[in-house]
Amino acid sequence: MILTSKFLPCRSFPICNLLRNTMEKGTLTPSRIVFLSKTAIDGCIQKRVVQTAGMIGLCIVLFFSVPMAFGQDTGKIKLAAFDYQPFFYQESNEIHGLGVDLGNELFRRLHLETELTLYPLKRALEYMKDGTVDAIMILVKTPERERFLVYSEPLVPAKGYIWSAADRQGGPVNFERLEDLRPYKIGVTVGYSYGGPMDAFLKSINTDAAPQEYLSFKKLMAHRVDIVPATDIIAGSMIKKHPEFHGKFAHSSKPFHEADYYMGIGKKSGLAQMVPLLNKTITEMKAEGFVDKIIKKYTE
Repeated sequence: MILTSKFLPCRSFPICNLLRNTMEKGTLTPSRIVFLSKTAIDGCIQKRVVQTAGMIGLCIVLFFSVPMAFGQDTGKIKLAAFDYQPFFYQESNEIHGLGVDLGNELFRRLHLETELTLYPLKRALEYMKDGTVDAIMILVKTPERERFLVYSEPLVPAKGYIWSAADRQGGPVNFERLEDLRPYKIGVTVGYSYGGPMDAFLKSINTDAAPQEYLSFKKLMAHRVDIVPATDIIAGSMIKKHPEFHGKFAHSSKPFHEADYYMGIGKKSGLAQMVPLLNKTITEMKAEGFVDKIIKKYTE
């Protein structure tokens, strides 16, 4: 059976573009039709022509349950990024990073167009709440954010360690429980989550906050703070990128947190109805080694 996109005129929604592209490429199998029909737009695609070897004009009706709207109805997925190296950063007026590479590949496989804009994190999350933005490719899952976001399956694994200056007398700071860190001056980054237990602990003490993780590590190198919590990905990428950081830091023997980064999708976005398809594609990317390849690109 061969489907045609000849009678698929709607270009207002990305799901239509996905169906159109897969039709034209000849990759829309019956099972994929069923899968996509569960995530498409109510009434947007109905009574489309099916061509078979012996009959033209057989019509099928795909019934959809949820209307979908995407970032200000531009026909593109509106993605937000924030200054969070190595996941997102701006160079020469272009946004780069691990999260950008993963997002580009994810939506390339889905034949969907995207529009990426860099915002401060707090503003990006506000835009997710009101539906201005559809998704952020890399986010930590928190109870507060779950009120207005849905999440993909885990995308990037990470371990959070306590980092110290390499020349610290007595070696790196180790701990058995978070309370052991209370005597130290801790450098943190404004607006970031370090996981539930660490977030709660940091609220109970005075911290030295910086607008960027890079600045926290500069303070650590200058002994203006004693320790900095950070994931292996973030610290590894900074050490790789900045020669002045080579050999300057050491981390605790055990992590304070093991977690994953997720793709966060606004509940007001039509993209939330496509989570099963997003997860399926993410699973394929991980199984093929693509995600690990991108992580190594930025950290080794």
